[in-house]
Amino acid sequence: ALQWNNGTRLPINGTFIDEGTLPKGSTWARNPIPRIDFDSHSSGQPETFSDCRFVHGQVEGQACRQFEPPCKWDDGWYSQPGRHHSVDVEGACSGDWTGGVIVDKVLIPEDLPAGEYVLGWRWDCEESSQVWSSCSDVTVEND
Repeated sequence: ALQWNNGTRLPINGTFIDEGTLPKGSTWARNPIPRIDFDSHSSGQPETFSDCRFVHGQVEGQACRQFEPPCKWDDGWYSQPGRHHSVDVEGACSGDWTGGVIVDKVLIPEDLPAGEYVLGWRWDCEESSQVWSSCSDVTVEND
């Protein structure tokens, strides 16, 4: 789900890939927030990419998004507040989205014994070689 900073949630379906992934047998989930790319020099777009431009401090053109955003009311984008002529732009649920967070549920097997566990995850960047990882302590208790 997407959750905006005001607490509003939008359930979304995940996009998962398990073919051609490394390590073999792993499943990857795609970030549901489409990137807004408006220059073909640094964002990996083909040189012939068009209808996406930065004009007078604003990004223009529908071709800028990598895919359709999950919230149907995302009909444009703007420079992030306080950043005139910024390369950081966002829409209602696209770009460098600062208006909320991505929320997910963790399914715990019914037969998992009560105890202390560590939940770990990693986030691999699509556009660079950056990898973020994090973890959390989890206590599983019997009802």
